[in-house]
Formats: sequence, structure tokens, C-alpha cells
Amino acid sequence: MPLTLVTGPANAAKAGYVLERLRAVLYRDPLLVVPTAADVSHYGQELAAGGVVFGAQVLTFEHLVREIGRVGGLTARPLGRVARDRVVRAAIADAHLRRLAPSAAAPGFPAAAGALFAELQRSLVEPARFTRALRAWAGAPYADELAALYSAYRRRLEALGRADREGAAWAALDALRADPARWGVRPVFLYGFDELTPAQLDAVDTLARLAGAEVCVALPYEPGRHALAGSAATVQELAPGAEVLELPERADHYAGLARPALHHLERGLLEAGGEQRAPNGAVRLLEAGGERAEAELVGAEVLELMRDGVAPEEIAVLVRGSAGAALLAQVLGTYGIPVGYARRVPLGRTRLGVGVLAGARAALPGGRAADLLAWLRTPGMDGAPEAADEVDAKVRRNEITSAREAVRWAPQAVARLDALSDAAGKGAEALLVALVAEADALWAAPHVRRADVLDPEERDEARVAAELRSAAGELRGLAAIDPALLGGPEDVLETLAAVEVRQGDATEGVLLADPLEIRARRFRAVFVCGLQDAEFPQRPVPEPFLDDDARRGLAAASGLRLPLHEDVLDRERSLFYACVSRPQEVLFLSWRSSDEEGEPLVASPFLDDVRTLFTDRLWAERGRRLLAEVTWSPREAPTPRELRRAQAAARLEPDPPALAAPVSAAVLAQLAGRRTEGARQLETFAACGVRWLVEGLLGPRRVTPDPEPMKRGSRAHAVLEATLRGLKASTGSARLTPATLPAALEALETALRTVGDDASGRGSGARGQAARRTLEADLRRYLRHEVEHGAGLEPEWLEWRFGRDGDEHGPLVLAPGELEVTGRVDRVDVGRGEAGDEASGRGRGEAIVRDYKGASAPKGAGWAEGGALQVALYMLAARELLGLQPVGGLYQPLWSRDSRPRGLVRDDVAGRYVGNDVVDEAGLEVALGEVRERALSTAEALRGGRIAPCAERCSPNGCAYPTICRAGG
Repeated sequence: MPLTLVTGPANAAKAGYVLERLRAVLYRDPLLVVPTAADVSHYGQELAAGGVVFGAQVLTFEHLVREIGRVGGLTARPLGRVARDRVVRAAIADAHLRRLAPSAAAPGFPAAAGALFAELQRSLVEPARFTRALRAWAGAPYADELAALYSAYRRRLEALGRADREGAAWAALDALRADPARWGVRPVFLYGFDELTPAQLDAVDTLARLAGAEVCVALPYEPGRHALAGSAATVQELAPGAEVLELPERADHYAGLARPALHHLERGLLEAGGEQRAPNGAVRLLEAGGERAEAELVGAEVLELMRDGVAPEEIAVLVRGSAGAALLAQVLGTYGIPVGYARRVPLGRTRLGVGVLAGARAALPGGRAADLLAWLRTPGMDGAPEAADEVDAKVRRNEITSAREAVRWAPQAVARLDALSDAAGKGAEALLVALVAEADALWAAPHVRRADVLDPEERDEARVAAELRSAAGELRGLAAIDPALLGGPEDVLETLAAVEVRQGDATEGVLLADPLEIRARRFRAVFVCGLQDAEFPQRPVPEPFLDDDARRGLAAASGLRLPLHEDVLDRERSLFYACVSRPQEVLFLSWRSSDEEGEPLVASPFLDDVRTLFTDRLWAERGRRLLAEVTWSPREAPTPRELRRAQAAARLEPDPPALAAPVSAAVLAQLAGRRTEGARQLETFAACGVRWLVEGLLGPRRVTPDPEPMKRGSRAHAVLEATLRGLKASTGSARLTPATLPAALEALETALRTVGDDASGRGSGARGQAARRTLEADLRRYLRHEVEHGAGLEPEWLEWRFGRDGDEHGPLVLAPGELEVTGRVDRVDVGRGEAGDEASGRGRGEAIVRDYKGASAPKGAGWAEGGALQVALYMLAARELLGLQPVGGLYQPLWSRDSRPRGLVRDDVAGRYVGNDVVDEAGLEVALGEVRERALSTAEALRGGRIAPCAERCSPNGCAYPTICRAGG
């Protein structure tokens, strides 16, 4: 009989039987079909180790279909996943949906529709049959639209003259059915599958019954076994036309000491009754608090196995979900364990893919600075990543959002960005060509003329470039048939971002894989991780268009039977059975009793099924690492690094002391040589030496935008300066009086239009307009207050600078050879002593120094003691450098409800001031003398290196640099 069905439990030597039969027919070029590409590699090596190098081929079912199509005379390649996605989207547009239109606008709709189309193709369902079945059922209001979607998809494929992967399998089998003799006598063996899809069953039937080929299918199955119920439907389908060979269970697969426990587990899993056995260390439980604790617990056990002589390649760690697998790979790598971890990653989440696609998005109209930075950081770009860091700092500092605006700081990228932009302007096909060229240039740049042997990370980059090249070629081929299918540049980028790329390699190190990937292989040790309810076993997930109730109704009404999606328990049981039957020496079952937040989690019911087979010793000896165990105990630390962490955690050390004064001779010499200081820096040092050290001496460059209050203050300074200069230009005087107030307000409006927005020019949005209106209201209030309650002096010096190179005036010399002071004064108002000044009582040369503040200002009484030195030093500078007689020094709040300035002012100066701030002439001179002495003593302390933290005076919000200062506050 051409078809042989081999059944038996996991350890019935089915693989040995299949391989023996295969060796017996090597002269007929047999094919061994296995579930995954990793299985292809494994069994190819196993056959080669047994001397089978020629005459047999190991392949997946997809490649078997290609071979059948080749024999049947089919030459056209099926549509790849990328082109198929574009066809699905076009079919959705063709269907003119109404009820499904809101859902069709959702991002996941094309993928869901494509999955349904693929399932219908695998189930060999024609559009006409699907339409008749849906009409006969009429169980959903959108049934007609669902039929229209599938019909539109198939019409699109027919118009292209291409088939998708599932349709290609269908066409290949039809071609072979038309001329079965083409296949010849080549035998086919299928091993490692738990069940077969309708298309796979159709292939087996066509090869065995019509082509007369020898076909052997091996399945894990025993009548009545709950753990193997997932294979029952396939066995029932194949058995009537096959020679059935039932192999008995065997225990010689297991290592000697582990055999009793592991064989008992294989025979008793999910079966009622039976005696309990001792686990004997062959079956172990691991309980963890959180995912990281689980990964660390597994890593420690893997290290222990490796120290006992188990090779990394003989260990498998099984986990569901990419997030859990990524964390396990990270922790195992941190522990120094070699890991073989192959996964499929969207191209838009790979390093090279992110860079190339970001560069293209930056080149499109409206491209963002963030995309430009991602592109500049891609390995292979000129100067990456240092040059990108420089651009990033400037972009953040200036709040740049446009790629075109930001690229001016990256001249090395301008030509490449222009090339991508020009290509996008020519259309999607030109952009595809440019993207391939950009990807090839980026990944190859570090290796030009070096003949490098690529390391694993570089091989991943090469795969990304290759997949991008392949996807681009696929899309261009599609466009050659129907250009409309390609869409615009944005559609191209979205499609490419979703292309899946293989990353990593599963051939070396501890295998980290999904349970589905190891059903045809064996290992000395197996870890089954994430044994949580809803994770393993998984909960049923309804198909978006046709849930299982709908499928049952469809079958009852029309006879069309589609696979059920929600009846997963049998498949989950079979998968768990496959996992626990893979180890030869030891099986670890791991679960989490809580999540990372401490919330309790429910363990998988499969754990209870295992516990019922063994004595309480299994539970009592479980490994544990709970959420509170941040470090290992020194005795259990798995690595030297973890041991050091454990020892450090065990030591009780006091908090580090506050930053001490410098003792280095070089630093002290540098400080001792300082003779020139800014007035603001002296005030800062007087308040807190550590703050001066950071801001005045170290001077770290800011990479973030100025805080909003600082930006608001800068805008206010600029607007007020422009307002007063405009007032003087229009009236001949910048003095604020009732008569000049209208002109001043008009000048304010002009200033707000010209300099009121921030430097980045983004004041046109809602937030910018609100800030502008607030600033306008504050400055209007201030101008009116100055008119009504001000001193009436002439603003003579605006933004006056002294003491620095290029300034009109030199420094203020407080003590020759000891201290010279520099500064920038917001405003100096001067009395002219001319006709009309009698009302102010001011004579020529008398002056008031003003320093603008935001919502609050330091009081005048006790300037020296409080450390508010700046405006008083400016008063001394006005006297000694400008020849003026200072009669007041005022800190002017600009957006406080109380607009009265604070500081010190002589009692004969007109205006409205806070009572304590008004002093007589002698009091003013005393205060200036005290400030002079405080400035000198402050400079002396600075030169002597007496840098001490003062958290309570550092800033209005306490210590400004707590991680440097460590003084609290």
C-alpha cells in the first residue's frame, strides 16, 4: 500500500523507523518533510552523521509544494507576503464595504482579512462555494460583504496571473493530479507533525493515491490518550486508506537515572489514577516572582547543568511570546551563556530597518527631526553616532521638529537626504530603488575593502538589507503588472516596515525557542517556561470574522466545514505532552507566582497534572526566586558578577557624604588665580558653592530646551528692550509717562510681533498664541504700573554690558589686583536734570538700576546677608564706570499681581515701593558698602576653594544638583 501511517507515543522510536525506511530507498531520492527550518538543519546533520550525504533531501512542507509544482510544470513563483499585503488592501478597496467599512479603517483589518483568505485557500474553498455557503447560513449581517471580500481578492490574483502561497500549493496539486505519472517513484516521509492541515492532507492523498508514490506519515498518537488527542482527527482522516503501524512505547530513550521519572511522566500525563513516583531530580519545578526572576532562575539552572558537563546545544529553553523570549535571551547572555535564538522581527524594528525607513520619512514633505536623528545614528552613516549626538543636542536645545531645519547641522547628510527626497518625488518605484541603495550602503560601509567575517550582529544587518532588497523587488514586480497596487511613498514605507526578517541563529548555544519548534527533536535538558493560565495553555482566540459558533452554523447550513479556532485544549495538551517528552535527563517546569507589580498570578493547570504523578518531594524541592529577592544570596549567586552584587547588598553602608571642598593642588591653584568674576556668578557662589561649581566652572552644555519660565523671561527682556527703543524712536524719549503710554503700548505691539515669539519660530500654534497673549497682558500691566508709580527717569542704558571683550566699558574693580566684576544690566534709568524734570525731583546723573525678574524678587533689606549681590554690584558699576549717582537698585517682577519692585531706593525718589525697601542716603551707602565687602569675601572664599553645599539657599526649590551635592534639601 503506498500510504503508511506510523503511530505511537513520543518515545516509540517513530523517528528511527522513518529514517530506517528512508535509508532503504535512498536510490529513489526520497524526501523527508519536517515542520520547521530548524528541523531541516537538525535532520540534515543527523542523516549526514549516519553517512547519508547524497540521495535524500530534507525540507519543509512549503518546499515540498514547490517541488510538486516544479514536477507539475509550474514555473511562476507565488506572491510573497509583501506583495500579497498590497493585493489584500486593493481587494478591500474593491469590495465597497458598508457594514464593515468602520472596521476596514482599522490598522489590523488587512492582516485579519489576509489571514482569513489564507485559511480559505488552505481549506481549498473556492469563492463561489464560500458565497453560496454564507448565503445559505446568513448568520451575520456582513456575510455578503465577507463573500465579496474573498471574491475581490481572488479576482485580483487572477488579474495579476499570480497565486499566493496557499493558492500555489493548490495549483501545484492540481497540476500533479492532471498528470500523476510526472511524480515517478520518489518516496515522501513526513515526521514531526502533530496534525496535518487540509492542504497537507490533500498533498498526502494526491501523492499516495493518485501518483502512487510511497508516502509514510508518522504521528504521535495512541487510542484513548488525552495527551495525544490533538492528532486524532488527522489519524482518522488517514487511517482508512493506509497501512497503519502502531509502535509500542519504549523507555530506552531516557538516561538511566532519569528513566523511571521521565517515563512515568510520559505514560501518566493527563491519565486518571496511577501511583505516584519520586521525581529523583529528573523532574523539577521552578517558582518565580516576575518575569525577570524567572529568567534569572532559569539562567542559574542552565549554568549548573553546563558545569556538570551538559553542552549548551543539548539544552532547550521553551517559552511562548517574543517579549518573554527576549528577556530570557538578555538574562542568559548576561550570565555568559551562549544562546541560539532565532526570531522573526518586523523590518521596522531592526537597527538598519529603523534607520533606512527613518531617513525616507525625514525626506518626505513634513519629515520630522526625530526621523532624521534615527537615520543619522544608523551604523554606516558618516560620523555616527557622535555626529548624531551633536545634532540631537542642538535639536533638543532649539526645539526643532522639522527634518529640513535640523539637517543644516548635519552637512554630511544633506546630499543623501536630497537624493531620497528626489526619489520620493518621482514616485514609489524610484523610492524603492533609493531605499535599497541606501540600505546596501549603510550595512556595507563598515566592511568596505576589509574582507570581514561577519559576526552574528552583522549577519543580522545583512539579512535586513537582503530582505529589504527582496521586498522591494517583489513590490516593483507587482507595480510592473499594476502600478496602482504599489500606492504612494507612505504606503511603501508602511509595507516595508511590516516585512519580517529573521534575526539571530538557533544553531549554536542553548536553544531558546517556541514549543512548536522542537517537536521533532530531543535534548538532554528541557526548560518549559511561562506555565501560566492563559499562556500555556493558551485561551481560545475567536477568529475576527467567523468565530466557532459561526463556523458550526455555516457547516450546518451549507456543509462547508472550516477549522475551529476556539477548541484549542486538545492541541495545547498535545503541545505540552511534546514538550515534556523531549528531555532525556531532566525536565524543568517554570511558572510565575506573581507579576512584576506583586499581583498574584494563576499557574497553568498542567502543573497540577504533573504534580499528581509525583510525590510531595517534587513540590518541596522546587527552586524559588521571589519578587523581593533583588539579589541572590552569596551562597547561591550563579556568576561572579552576581556574587559581587550579593556581597554589596549584604553590606550596610552609610549614605555617601556631601561633596567636600577640593584638595587637589592643581584645582586650588586654578581657583586661586581667578581675578575676574561675573556679578551673577558671585551671587550664585554666595548662595551655594556647589551650584557655582556646576554652572559657573564646569558649565555643562544643556541638551534640553530652557525651562518655560526661563524662555518666558528671555522673551520678556527682548520685548521690553525693543519696546523702549521703539518708544524712543517714535517720541524722542524712552521715558514712560501718561503722555507717552499710548506710544509705548503701540511699540509693545510691534515688539511682540517681531521678537515676541521664541527663537525657534513656533509661536503660531495654540500654545504659542496663549503664551504671547499672557506675555502681552503682563507687560501691559507693567508699563501702566511704571507710568503710574514709577520714578519717571529716562531708560538710558538697555542691556548694558561691561567687563568682557568687546564691551564698551571695562570691569568694575572692587579691589585692585584682587577682584574685577563683569555683568550685563537689564536697564539703567538716568535723571537728565532738564526742564520738566522738576516733578521727579531728580538731578542729572542720578540713576536707578533695574533687573527684571519673573513672579518674585529678592527683598532689599539685608542684601549682603541674603546673598543678593547682583543689582547692588550693578549700582557700583553705574557709579564707577558711567559716572552716575545710583539712587536705587530694583528687582522688577514682570508677571506678579504686585508689580512693585523690590530692592533698595533712596527715600526722596518718586514712586511706589515696599516700605522696608526705602532708605535714606546714608542707609543706601551703608548697604552698598556691605555688598562691596560681601563680594570681596565671597571672591576670597572662591579663590580659596571653600566650596561648600548650601541646599537651603541653592534654589527656590531646594538643592539644584542633589546627585552631585549629596547634601539633601
